[in-house]
Amino acid sequence: MKTVSIFVDGAVSGTEYAGAAAVARTSEGYFLGWWSRRLPQMTNNEAEYHATLLGLALARRLGVDVVEIVSDSEVVVRQMSGRSRVLSGRLKRLHQETCKMAGLFSTVSFRHVPRELNCLADALATEALAGRIVQMQPSQPAWLRSMKGEMRREK
Repeated sequence: MKTVSIFVDGAVSGTEYAGAAAVARTSEGYFLGWWSRRLPQMTNNEAEYHATLLGLALARRLGVDVVEIVSDSEVVVRQMSGRSRVLSGRLKRLHQETCKMAGLFSTVSFRHVPRELNCLADALATEALAGRIVQMQPSQPAWLRSMKGEMRREK
């Protein structure tokens, strides 16, 4: 089955808010949808985890089974890949919640990219931080709709 990549990012500043964003793309680069959320004040790593949770929720809405989370947060990628321990009590709860949600898919992988390769998620998270929420409601890719139709006919 094809993989859907979900680009995620969290944003924080000295204000009382944070922002999170998730952008779904096919392996060919087509946009499937994006979500952003304004969050209460929190640390950068917490915002990054919230963005990852938002991305997994977006993937669930799309109905995909194989997900690649793409993030510029080395902390989240390393912790979710099992390469780093989670020491912060506040992050442990978010890590556990993210692991639980990732378990709803057949495969979830995590890939780190430099910030400049995560521009849209970064911009949407920054806009959400400022209270400007921009959404593109998710749309299942044609290949997924056709695969699900074939599976129903086989039953």
